[in-house]
Amino acid sequence: MLKEGFQPPIPLHVLGEAKGQVYPAAELHQKFIHDLFPRTTNKHGCVTLHHYHFHVEEGLPQQPVLVWIAGDTLRAACESVVLAEYRCRYDWRARKVQDIRDPVFYQMRFASAQGELMLWNERQWLVVYRPKRARQKSMLAGPARQLSLFELVNAV
Repeated sequence: MLKEGFQPPIPLHVLGEAKGQVYPAAELHQKFIHDLFPRTTNKHGCVTLHHYHFHVEEGLPQQPVLVWIAGDTLRAACESVVLAEYRCRYDWRARKVQDIRDPVFYQMRFASAQGELMLWNERQWLVVYRPKRARQKSMLAGPARQLSLFELVNAV
C-alpha cells in the first residue's frame, strides 16, 4: 500500500467506515477481572496459581506481581513490566489452569544485584503441580476417644 503513495499509509477505502466500539473502564474491569490474578512472590521469586508453582523473577522476593492469561499465554508483571511468560492451557469454563510450560524470562531492572552462581536456561526451570491434598481418613472420622488412665488396650 505504501508503494501506491496513499496518504495516510492505511487509506480509508481499505478500512471502509469500520469503527471500533468504546467501552467504559468499569465494564472492561468487570469483564476481565476474573482472569487477572494478583499474587505475591515467595523468597525465591515464585508464585502459585491454581496449584501450579512457577518462577517469575528471583530479584523480586516477597513482592506483589500481577499474573494474567491471554489466549494460550500466561504472563507475570510487576510495575507494568512483563517479567516472564509461559505457554499454558486454560479451561475458560472452569476458570482453571490445566498446564504451564515453556518459560520465557526477560531481562529487566528487577534482576538481583548479586551475581548468579550458575546461569539457568529455560529448560532447567521447573513448574511444579501441587494437587489438592485429600483429607486423611482419621481427620474425617472425628477426634479419637481418649483412654482412661488405667484402661488397657488389647494388643493383637
